[in-house]
Amino acid sequence: MESNTIMNLRIEDFKNSPELADYIEYVDNHFLLINNMEGIRSNNKAIRLDCFLIAICIEGDIQININDQSYHLHAHDSLLCLPNSILRRISCDSHYKVNILGFSNSFIRNTLKIEKRILETGMHIYKNPILSAELMNANDYEYFKHYAALIESNIKDDSHCYHNETKKYIYSALLFDIFGYINKDIPETEKTQYSQENIKRADYTCIKFMELLSEDNGKHRSVSYFADKLCYSPKYFSNIIKQTCGKNPLVIINEYAIKHIKDKLKYSEKSIKEISEEFNFPNQSFFGRYVKAHIACRQLNTKILKKSK
Repeated sequence: MESNTIMNLRIEDFKNSPELADYIEYVDNHFLLINNMEGIRSNNKAIRLDCFLIAICIEGDIQININDQSYHLHAHDSLLCLPNSILRRISCDSHYKVNILGFSNSFIRNTLKIEKRILETGMHIYKNPILSAELMNANDYEYFKHYAALIESNIKDDSHCYHNETKKYIYSALLFDIFGYINKDIPETEKTQYSQENIKRADYTCIKFMELLSEDNGKHRSVSYFADKLCYSPKYFSNIIKQTCGKNPLVIINEYAIKHIKDKLKYSEKSIKEISEEFNFPNQSFFGRYVKAHIACRQLNTKILKKSK
């Protein structure tokens, strides 16, 4: 009998999985790499992903139910599971092997700017999570094999101080290549079908929220502002976003705002007064308190103090 319990699964949860310990090549709070996993059987719990997972079937066959649709993964096929996907009834034959690559939600949000092409690709993946090996030509296959080698090399070599930064850019480039590879083969007729009717209302609201955040660039930092834009009450809007995104909308809003503010503080030649005005803060004092409350980074706080003088 299948359990009605739905377990949320984040990248960092893999750290505490004893049955996966022998297969995990690398895991931190944002990235996961599992090589040649085999012999592990799933329980009856449904899993909601708080991450983006890519599973590559090396050998054997895997059957899985994603968002109430059944799929069959053959050798060399890839399975792309978007955040908030619900996985059920995973069954594998006795000789399967699978590699898994994972990205945290926050890494996805900070890397993939929500715009038309990303939404088109995301909707296509939602409807077609299996990337068949039969559709990939030899050149494409070799191209992505280079990424696999580069990632493994990077994981094993932490010999310089920019190792973590290098890793982030490798994974960012891989994400864009994956989405670009998928997007180029989406039929134009399918691209025009992106509308509210194609997905659940809650998912649509979450997507529109992310679109607004991307366009806003951190200038508005209240739940009521975005709720009003989408014609919801703040309470109802908060419940929808918490349900679909797994986080309070204010947390997501602040994450987006801080990302843009950090970029300005690091790379802009503008004064603190100019930056605070650009982000619609009433004065520098409010801006400074907001930054110090959300950025635990001494260098950035020092830069604020220096620019304020």
